[in-house]
Amino acid sequence: RKSILTLAVQGKLVPQDPNDEPAEELFARIESTKESLIKQRTIKRVAVEANPSAEECESLAPGWLWTRLGNSFDVRDGTHDTPKYTTEGFPLITSKNIFSGSLLFDGANLISEKDHLQISERSRVDRGDILFAMIGSIGNPVIVDTDREFSIKNVALFKYYTAADSEPRFLLLYLKLVAEEMKAKAAGGVQSFVSLGFLRNYLFPLPPLAEQRRIVAKVEQLMALVDALETQLAASRTTASNLLSALVAELTSH
Repeated sequence: RKSILTLAVQGKLVPQDPNDEPAEELFARIESTKESLIKQRTIKRVAVEANPSAEECESLAPGWLWTRLGNSFDVRDGTHDTPKYTTEGFPLITSKNIFSGSLLFDGANLISEKDHLQISERSRVDRGDILFAMIGSIGNPVIVDTDREFSIKNVALFKYYTAADSEPRFLLLYLKLVAEEMKAKAAGGVQSFVSLGFLRNYLFPLPPLAEQRRIVAKVEQLMALVDALETQLAASRTTASNLLSALVAELTSH
């Protein structure tokens, strides 16, 4: 699985198409949208380092661009305080609710509408956003797949400036890949954590939007093969070998 994700974010999983809009143009449009939202006071300007030059980083596939997560996405975080729990109200989602790879509401504490609205002023969560645990079990990113209202605590929130210029599933697979690296760089003693500034300034390889979608489709196809392989391993080594050969063939076909 890690090999698939690594090839995906290096631009080696699907072929580049010279007809794709380059990531540099995509990023310029994202920047323009962000500036408009700031002028409209829809969002606030936050401090993020400038994108690195091509010479400062590893070379990327043609049409790709090194950016920082905070320059390409609206990166926020939830409350760091603990509101008073109630018997009725809105769920307060923490890292324990995204540990399984899915967003789970079972076991979530409830908070009042007042506290929920106060937290939402800073970090309102919408369908399609990505959640990422910042403390303890760092990582475990999930895409929000519900319209149910909830608040977040000690969880990072990745939002998009415009849905038309985003492919949430590509960011998701990138965060899955780099979570271990982030853990290794995390601060803290007994309980490690990554700060909001750390996440905003983290490097991100931005592909053309069309290629992002091709990558996601190929990753989903290959992960399905891996799932099938894992299912069959215990039952039939012969079948597993054939599936593995098919997976290797897919990975090397380009």
